[in-house]
Amino acid sequence: MARPDTLDVFFGTERVGAVRDASPLVFEYAPAWLQRAPPRPVAAIPLMSGPQQSDAVQAFFENLLPEGELRVYLSAQRKASTLFAMLLEVAGDTAGGFVLLPAGQAQQPARYEATTWAALAVVLKAKSAAAIDLQGGDARISLAGAQDKASIALFADGVPQLPRGTAPSTHILKPDIRRLAKVRESAVNETVIMRTAARCGLPTAEVFYEPLTRACVVRRFDRVARADGGLDRLIQYDLCQLAGTVSEKKYEKEGGPSLAACAAIVRRTSSQPAVDLRHLVQWVFFNLYTGNNDSHAKNLSIYELLGVGTRLTPFYDLMCTRIYPGLSREFAFSLGGEVLPGSVGREQVAALARELGMGAPFLQKTAAELARQLPAALHAACDELAPLLAPSGRVFLEKLRLWVVSNTAKTAARLAVA
Repeated sequence: MARPDTLDVFFGTERVGAVRDASPLVFEYAPAWLQRAPPRPVAAIPLMSGPQQSDAVQAFFENLLPEGELRVYLSAQRKASTLFAMLLEVAGDTAGGFVLLPAGQAQQPARYEATTWAALAVVLKAKSAAAIDLQGGDARISLAGAQDKASIALFADGVPQLPRGTAPSTHILKPDIRRLAKVRESAVNETVIMRTAARCGLPTAEVFYEPLTRACVVRRFDRVARADGGLDRLIQYDLCQLAGTVSEKKYEKEGGPSLAACAAIVRRTSSQPAVDLRHLVQWVFFNLYTGNNDSHAKNLSIYELLGVGTRLTPFYDLMCTRIYPGLSREFAFSLGGEVLPGSVGREQVAALARELGMGAPFLQKTAAELARQLPAALHAACDELAPLLAPSGRVFLEKLRLWVVSNTAKTAARLAVA
């Protein structure tokens, strides 16, 4: 059978358009989508008739796929060497609201296969997390990002289930990173830092630690339950998609969006920009205090929240990267012209305020409030998690706790907010 050369793009039952196999990709909106009210462009792709072959098209679709070694793994596993071939193989249940299907293929009812945490742990012990998604052969699940992840569904009975075909998942399972020898207990790290953020009042994705799989399990905020028990998808774009930037340029120094550019996107798209900009500033200082140097533009997203409008999503992928030797010492963004966290002080905060179009006193106040809240929030998050961990996990947890508390105090002193 000849391989399809066109994928239809759906939002729910509406056909949004079609993407055609080419290098770079070609996308064309469906006439009905162009006429809908209110107008709804896909990320940065202009609402216009006819084929489009642009950076915005490439950026939207490329950012739906996993990155780095995980993309290489999936490419080899599925014999898919081009961007279109990867979309064809795995881009069924992507991040956000869209489903991609071979042209003319109808969407099927959601199907799930029950499993157990123990069974998932067995798979993870031998393979990449991506193998969980691929066990069924017909799974078309794509989770953007460089870290191993797998899609699962958890409903009222709490039994983990594997989505089949394009069935929507409810959670993302993120086991310990194994491809970097000096990175250990990453799931503990992410669970604690995420829960600390939530306790500090930052809008944050819900997470829990699952001991058998040694994984941080993240509840998807781009999926909502219907009254009939099914799931609806919410439209969501990361800020690289909205900026028309491919994932390999997600870092500012590689040509990705700056914090000023991210703030401009929030101002342009959010229905409550003042609230979301405050959250963005909190996120910056939280990452600075907790040593999250990997806080790039793909880790910020905008979604359409039913009955609320377009908002900055809850934060995700928060962890302390500076605790691990061998990872980058540079912050993902320039902060007032400085990328080394240890060199960021009051002068850089003032410069950052100017870049963001905000007052320096507002940034100073935000940084001070967060510095006061963070230690107690971290202690509470660590105390919650400790009983679930093996001895080695508890040792790492204590090391993480001490590092973050110390770094918060030192950073707040440099910012002159302590």
